Amino acid sequence: MKYHIRVRSPAKADVRLAVRRYEFQRFGLGREFVAEVDAVLNRVGENPFQYQVLYRDARRAIVHRFPYGVFYRVEARNIIVFCVIHLHQDPTIWQSRVPE
Repeated sequence: MKYHIRVRSPAKADVRLAVRRYEFQRFGLGREFVAEVDAVLNRVGENPFQYQVLYRDARRAIVHRFPYGVFYRVEARNIIVFCVIHLHQDPTIWQSRVPE
């Protein structure tokens, strides 16, 4: 069963910020980051329960090649992505965004 993925605006902003940072480091690296995030979202969409619950039903999938996590919650047949952040940031950032 394939789930419908909804990416919230703050998570989209997280990705845009990371893309700008990676493009500043090396041309094309931001595009590579987006491809890896898309790959994670596809894996999550196929089997969202393969990733463990971390906090209040929120799960995290790790982006390959980049130190980022995609934080999401499963609600019925929907996956709500609420945060995409660097894994060395303060965890209260993503915890504060967990939907009620």
